[in-house]
Amino acid sequence: MKKISLILFPIVFLFACNQGSNKNESNENTTDNHVETSELTLNNGAKWQADSSTNRHLISLKTTANMFKVNPLPPVEEYRILGSDLKAGLDSMIRDCKLTGPAHEVLHKWLEPVLRQTNELKNVSDTTTAKSVFDSLDKRINIYYDYFQ
Repeated sequence: MKKISLILFPIVFLFACNQGSNKNESNENTTDNHVETSELTLNNGAKWQADSSTNRHLISLKTTANMFKVNPLPPVEEYRILGSDLKAGLDSMIRDCKLTGPAHEVLHKWLEPVLRQTNELKNVSDTTTAKSVFDSLDKRINIYYDYFQ
């Protein structure tokens, strides 16, 4: 059942929002803070305009991640709980998505690794892996404002 959920969730996500189909965006190969952003692009040098709902959900995700950092040595179970909390926030973000066109496509490129890492975090089995996944996820969440306003 878990494998089916992991497969269906991204598929449902791709169809949950109104999707544009602009494939003419160029790739940018930047690794700010060791976060892969090769698929993320700016809007002719400017940040993409996100809707207020997406920005509100992003603030909630950042707050959740920042509050988690207060404990310097959380146990594995707390990482799993964090993964579930972040997934709930992402589900709300997806449900409320109003973006269309190229901005929507770029948002998907930002969001897909966040979804993948959140699912990984929910299923971690050791603190070393959990910390690594969280650090990468946290950096990915934080680069949102490099591409969206």
